[in-house]
This record gives sequence, structure tokens and C-alpha cells, in this order.
Amino acid sequence: MTSQMYDVLKDINPQLAELTDEIEKLIFVTPRAATQSMRTLVETLVKHVAKIEKMHHLQWSNFAEQQLALKQEGILTDTADKAITLVRKQGNIATHDGSRKILIREALTVWEYAHLVISWYIETYASPDTEVPPYIEPKPYRDQENDESLIERIKELIEGMMNGEGNQQQQQLVPTQTTKKIARSISYQDQTIEIPLFLRDAFLLPQRFPKSTTFLIRLNGEQQARIMSELPSQLEGLHEYVKRFKETNDATFFEELKTYVEEEIERKKIQEMYAGETLLFYKADYIILTDVLGEVPLTKENFPGLTSLVNSLQEQAFTKVADLPKELVLLGKYRNVGETALANLFSQLKAKSVMYSNMVSGDMQLS
Repeated sequence: MTSQMYDVLKDINPQLAELTDEIEKLIFVTPRAATQSMRTLVETLVKHVAKIEKMHHLQWSNFAEQQLALKQEGILTDTADKAITLVRKQGNIATHDGSRKILIREALTVWEYAHLVISWYIETYASPDTEVPPYIEPKPYRDQENDESLIERIKELIEGMMNGEGNQQQQQLVPTQTTKKIARSISYQDQTIEIPLFLRDAFLLPQRFPKSTTFLIRLNGEQQARIMSELPSQLEGLHEYVKRFKETNDATFFEELKTYVEEEIERKKIQEMYAGETLLFYKADYIILTDVLGEVPLTKENFPGLTSLVNSLQEQAFTKVADLPKELVLLGKYRNVGETALANLFSQLKAKSVMYSNMVSGDMQLS
């Protein structure tokens, strides 16, 4: 490992710094063991990030499931997600396909992708002033230490990192930094929106932009606004990618994008506050989906005034509250589920949530 990268990691996570340094030594000695170790390193890092983000429900999930959960929560960037996938798959091949030779050049490719994952980790959880050193291809390493003792040392470091031993710096890392670090800026005329790092590759769900839904759907078809990173830094002229839209559509979308970013920052804080809980979001508001609320049947008796909406939900096999998507605006694509009906549904859900919460509190006081 380059001395610059080692020095940066040593201040953030000493065990990770030593571990990456030892794994790099294996690449030219035994590419298979190096590739296996890189997979374990990245898996350990993913588990560590899940702990930082207080996603305790992932404790017993496998590597791929934890990766998917971090991606869905907007914690993993698209680049980091792809890098983790490559390291994971190549590590699986090195572990399970003993008949296939693992070449040094393949191990070097995996190491470069592992560097991308480590760089993402530093960018996301270190101080905003920390600069990530560029990737430098490693050189052959030979020392008096034999291969077996080097592999054993790597195993010890991985076990120590998984147990959180000897690393005081780890405890100082907090997920709220992801809402503060800025990935880029998007402007319209003389106005600018700062896009947080955790939203850099966020999926732009058209239903989250009620006045621009059709505009976004059309732009999606031209691969111009599916994810945040596809948006240009200047939105003026965005309407020119599709027919029958005007400059006013650019202005309206910019205003809705501003609201979207504000809502997502608040949602991120809420998710951190209620780590481990299932949340239902509607625009800027939310409720906690408790077990009791989740079992409430979606019937017209339980949700008066919403007969058409309830019928449409039942047609889609939504039979109880727990079946609803955590992003309630997604329901707007179904028949007879308009914005007014959705607002009414969420209002009734919130009222039931408060009612059941008060009932539980009353039972606790009586006991």
C-alpha cells in the first residue's frame, strides 16, 4: 500500500490500514489467497458500515444482503456498489473454484476495485478535510516472512476488525456525516442546490415530483433523469431532450428538486434516529410501522371514505398495512389512487399509529 493511503487509513481505522497493507503483500505471492482475503476485507468493511449506520437488523444477513440493504438506503454509491460486487464475485471464484488458476493480473484488478471501496469508506466516514490518495499499482513484495505466517496475520487482523478490538478511532465515526458531505451542485439560472454525498446516485422516483412526473418519465426514456448523477450541473435547457416541454418545466422541476433534497436530508436523519425500525414515508412525513399497525387489514371499514383506493390495493394483493411500500407515493400508479386519496390514507394511518402507541403506553402504566 502507498504510504499516503496507509497514513490516511491509520488515522481513521488502524486495523484496516494494517490489514490492507498485509493483503497487498500477498498479491504477487499467492493471488488466490490475496483475492480471497480482499473479499473478506470488503465483507468486513460492509458489516462495519452497517454497524456505524445502526442497521442492527442486518446482523445475521449475508454479505450480498447487507450490500443490497446499504444500496437501497442510499448509503452505497453506484461506484462503490459495483466495486463491492466485483470483489465479492471474484472472491467467490477464488474460494470455490479450485481448478481455476487465479492470475496475478486478476488479483491486481480486484485490488484496484477494493481500493475504490476503501476510498468510498474514507470519503463517507472520515473528516470532510481528508483527501483520498490516488490508486498506485503495487509492486512485487518478498520478505523473510513466509506465506503461511502472512495469511495467519491477515486472519488475525480480520477477526480483530470484526470484533472491533483495539480501534478507538472506529467509535468516533458517525453516519450523520453522510448528510453533510457535498457530492456536487446543481443550478438553475442564479439558484443552486447542493447535493449531499448520500444522494449522489439516488434514484429519482417520478412520483416524488408531482408537478414534474410526466416530464421525468419522458426524460427517463432518454436516460437523462433516472438517477441524480445523470442530471446536468445546469438545468437550463433540460427540456430540450424531450418534445413538447418548455423552459417552465425546467424551472418547476428545479423547485421540486430543491424540496426533494430537503426531504431526503430529513429522512436520512429520521432513519438514523429510528435505526432498526420500519418506517412508512409520505412526502416529508413518516410513521413507524409497528407490528400492531402492520397487521391492520386494508378494508373500507378500517379506512372509511377510501373504498375505491382500498379496492385497488386489494387488486394488487395489498391486504394489510404491512404490505404497503415504505414509499407510499408509489401507490399513485394504481387505479383510483390519486394524491388526495393518498393523503387521506396517510392521515388515517398516522391517526391509528398514535392511537396504538397511546394504547401501549396505557398498558405499560397499568402494569
